[in-house]
Amino acid sequence: MRMLITGGAGCIGSELAEALIQQGHEVLVYDNLSSGSVAHLDALIGMENFKFVEADLLDVGTLQSHLQGVEFVWHLAANPDIKFKPGEATDKDLQQNTVATYNVLECMRRNGVTALAFASTSAVYGIPKQLPISEDHPCRPISLYGASKLACEGLISAFQNLFDWRCFIFRFANIVGSKMRKRGGTVITDFVGKLQTNPERLEILGNGNQAKSYLLCRECIDAMLFAVTKSSERLAIYNIGCHDSLSVERISEIVEQTMGLHHVRHEYTGTEGGWPGDVPRFILAPEKLNRLGWRALHNSEQAVVEAVRFVVQRQSVSCKQ
Repeated sequence: MRMLITGGAGCIGSELAEALIQQGHEVLVYDNLSSGSVAHLDALIGMENFKFVEADLLDVGTLQSHLQGVEFVWHLAANPDIKFKPGEATDKDLQQNTVATYNVLECMRRNGVTALAFASTSAVYGIPKQLPISEDHPCRPISLYGASKLACEGLISAFQNLFDWRCFIFRFANIVGSKMRKRGGTVITDFVGKLQTNPERLEILGNGNQAKSYLLCRECIDAMLFAVTKSSERLAIYNIGCHDSLSVERISEIVEQTMGLHHVRHEYTGTEGGWPGDVPRFILAPEKLNRLGWRALHNSEQAVVEAVRFVVQRQSVSCKQ
C-alpha cells in the first residue's frame, strides 16, 4: 500500500516508517521538522519506496497534492510542547493539532483516502476517578493539549461516520525510546540535560510523586500495526500502554544510577502536577488491545531503564563531538 505518515520525522514516526518499509509498503513522510529530524530517517533516505516531504499541515494546497494516490494515512504530527506556560498563546494546540487534523481529514476526503490511524493521548481523560483507565472512561481533559486531541478524535469520528472510513484512534501512554526530538522533551531528557549541566543538583517539577505509564517506542509501533491488522471495527479506539506506572522520583533514581551519580540534591517545585494541566497519575488499561492478542513485553520501569541508557549514551557522544 502507499502510506503517508504525518510527523514521520519524529521519534515514533520515523520508526513506524522503517517498520512499514520492512513490510513492503511505499511510505511518504510529511513533516515540517519543527520537532522531528531528517537524521531520524537516515536509514531510509535513498530507498526506492520511500520519500520525504518537508511541509506543514497548515499548508492545505501542498498537503492535498501529496495525498493523491495515498491509501492509508498515519497521522502522528502534533504540537510536541504539551506544557502550557503562562503568557503563551492559547491557540497553539488548536492550530497545530485540531486545525491540522481537520486539514488532513478534508484533504483525505477530497482525494478519496478512506483509512486513517491517529496518535491521540492519555491526556484526553484528564484526572481519572479510578485507575486503571479503560477506553470507556469519561474524557474530561484539563490541558489545552488534551482538549485539542479530544477535538481531533471528535472530527475523526464524524468523518468516519459520514464517509464510511476505517479509522483507528490510539491513546498513548508516555512513549520513550532511543531518539530525541528538538522540542517537547520527555522527563528523561529533561533530567539527563539538567544533570549534565549540574551533577550535584536536580530540579524536579512537581513533588516527585507523579506516576504514569511508560512504553517503549518499538512496542507502541508493534501495537498499532497489530491493531490495524487484526481489528474489524470501522472506528476503533485503543489504549496503548502497559499495566503499571512509574513515579518521577524513581525515574530520577534510574537516571542518576545510569550516569554514575551519587548524593544528588533534589529540589521540587512543590505542586502535585509538574505544570498547569499536568495529570499527576495515570495507568492505562490496555485490556481491549490485550483481548485482540497484543500485550506489552516490558513494564514501565523496564521501558524507562532502556530509554535512559539510550539517552545517556547519545548525550555523552553528542557532548564529546
